[in-house]
Amino acid sequence: MASKIWKICMAVALAFAVLVIPTSASVISATQQKLSYGQSFIVNYNNISIKLDGIDANVILGQDIQFYDENGRKVAGRVILERQSDENKGETVSSDSNGWFDTRLLNNTGNYTATCPDCQSVQPTTIHVGTTKIILELKKGTSTISSVSQGSHFTIKLTTSLDANDGVSLKVKNPDGDTVKKNPADGTVFDGVNVSYLQNLDINTTGWEIGTYTFRVSTSETKARGLVLKSEEKTLEIVKPSIEIKAEETTVGVGEPVKLTVTGVPGHNITVTGGQYALFPGGVNNNPSNDTIDTFTHSIGSGGKRTYTVIFNKTGSHKVKVTDTDSGKEDTVDISVVKRKVTFYMPDTCVIGDDLVINGTATAGDTVDIAIDDVIVMTDIVIDDNGNFKEDLPTPDTRGTGVEGDIEIEAFIDKNFVVGQHVGDFSDDGFIIVSMVKGGLTAELSSGFAALGDSFIVNGTAPGSDAVDIITIAPRGGGGKGIDPSNSALNGLPSGITIETVSTSGDDFSFSAEIDIQKNADSGIYLVFVLTPGKDGEYGMLGTDNLFEGIKREYAGGDLKNLAAKTQEQIRDIIADATIGAAGSDDFVRMLELKIGERMVRLDPVADVVAGSDLIITGISNREGRSIKVSVRGPSDLGTKTVVVTKGVFSAKFNTTGALPGKYTVVVDDRDDHTDTASVNITAGESSTAKTPVPTATVEATPTPTPAPAQTTTPVPTQTPAQTSNMPGFETVFAIMGMMIAIAFAVFVAKKRGGER
Repeated sequence: MASKIWKICMAVALAFAVLVIPTSASVISATQQKLSYGQSFIVNYNNISIKLDGIDANVILGQDIQFYDENGRKVAGRVILERQSDENKGETVSSDSNGWFDTRLLNNTGNYTATCPDCQSVQPTTIHVGTTKIILELKKGTSTISSVSQGSHFTIKLTTSLDANDGVSLKVKNPDGDTVKKNPADGTVFDGVNVSYLQNLDINTTGWEIGTYTFRVSTSETKARGLVLKSEEKTLEIVKPSIEIKAEETTVGVGEPVKLTVTGVPGHNITVTGGQYALFPGGVNNNPSNDTIDTFTHSIGSGGKRTYTVIFNKTGSHKVKVTDTDSGKEDTVDISVVKRKVTFYMPDTCVIGDDLVINGTATAGDTVDIAIDDVIVMTDIVIDDNGNFKEDLPTPDTRGTGVEGDIEIEAFIDKNFVVGQHVGDFSDDGFIIVSMVKGGLTAELSSGFAALGDSFIVNGTAPGSDAVDIITIAPRGGGGKGIDPSNSALNGLPSGITIETVSTSGDDFSFSAEIDIQKNADSGIYLVFVLTPGKDGEYGMLGTDNLFEGIKREYAGGDLKNLAAKTQEQIRDIIADATIGAAGSDDFVRMLELKIGERMVRLDPVADVVAGSDLIITGISNREGRSIKVSVRGPSDLGTKTVVVTKGVFSAKFNTTGALPGKYTVVVDDRDDHTDTASVNITAGESSTAKTPVPTATVEATPTPTPAPAQTTTPVPTQTPAQTSNMPGFETVFAIMGMMIAIAFAVFVAKKRGGER
């Protein structure tokens, strides 16, 4: 009886959902109720219903429309849509004879006037045709995450202008590549739901496999008013929950800072507790911005690590505890605090030419004398009421600061030393080692090649510089299709050139930038320049730290768009001439080469093996950092491995113990419709170490799918030949091109400098 009543209620609900036709708007609301794995969802039909009543209506390009007259009846005739927007104004498109229309026939967004000459009770109605996106994010709190610990929760965040009742599905694939229709942890439905359901969906990962999952949201054409749309794919690594805390030193003095390193699951919330005598000074490392006593809360960063600083103001043994509040796991470290007088707060390095900033605290006294390598260089530095002292020493003028290398800085409280006095026989009250370094620049790419639509990373160090400029030049020069036209336009550059400015770390002068590549960029060898103007803060003789502002004035006739007519080699020479080619220049420039092409994966030839031996599968790909699948199937199924492309290569090992002899097929899949296959024979017999096949591809420093462009070609007269890969099956022409570009750049700089002596 209950079942019968439920069916009647469902029928009434469906009829009501279909028949409700509000008269206050041109779009007729109509929904249906669908069951998905036992859960009911209200979803739209396969079209958007619009009345021709003169009231404006909004549709999304790709939706299907059913037109109605003013009274809510389907029109009996062809509806004509005439474009009103400037582009192709006056162009018309018609529905079928029953008023059904696929908006994909319009090709363009904009405004259209809909009329039905052969229909009754209709008025010309404006149709606004627009577009939308599905933006999928994986969140933990307010942070976007790329990994989460097994058993914890995260949130599916969906942002879109789709109707709340448009039918969608969350496509989840587990590490084996299988589609998960509902959550095995709690039965949460993923497939056949609606937009509102997914906008903030909590996901419980209890019992999920360890490994990489992929997520994507796509519409259901029959439940989303005819629209076919999907989001970008997101990946999430499910990892084992863990937390660990370590102290840089476990025996310290009173008032001496201790560096703590906490490692755990990215995105997880943590609590750090040190007791009533523990001070976490505000803003030091990852500490809270304000001074904190005893306890504070934070979260693990995307790199899985946080560093904090604690100071104890009482001698004795102190315990610092970190708790992962998401998983409940915790760890502790014991720190023994003894009497100590002076503590320095200084960077580990100082660039020759900058001031050496002497900064520290003292537990007692009125003044501090400073020695470098046992010789006094400054006396009577005042200690304030809070125990702090500070003094700037000019380099290289201060004794011991003009040569690269480590120096020992010693502090002596309330002494009567004089500058120049040797104090090697005296006990200091605190010391620190600082490395004196010259300004410079190092740079490298994450790989010697990348795929269209992917990204690459530039990183390095720039001692003495606050920031570096990163410039890319397309293979066809300024007029080519570069990696990011929006960047080019923003900086007033032609499409073949981009520039980004990246800040260096205040701790070690390191920098890192991930740069996206548009899908329709030119393929070929790109030049990637990393530059910094040196100590004087100006490039060459341009009188500015804005390189392209100077190039515009001196080389481009006042308009950077003129660089569109320049080849890659000409732009390379202009950059060299404007920077390190200028007389007396102290600029630093590194030129790298990057091969960009269509996405690909390729297997190396596979040597036959004896059953029982390890089968090693290797190959190459320009999908750097991407997880790909390698499977081996034949008389026996050896399974599927998920591996990561690192420095352009991948490798997977399969155990053949118990495998039936015969021919096997190896398939590699980058999960993005790029595959390759190879064959291998597994023969019967005893395995031996001597018979283990040697992979044909070796993981090298900079492997590439063609002989690699130079990874770090430095634009100076002396060139070091770039390392190339011995990977088979690619043209040698790119290796020759890379060498010619590097040599030409070096010769240009050498001639330029030679002519200015």
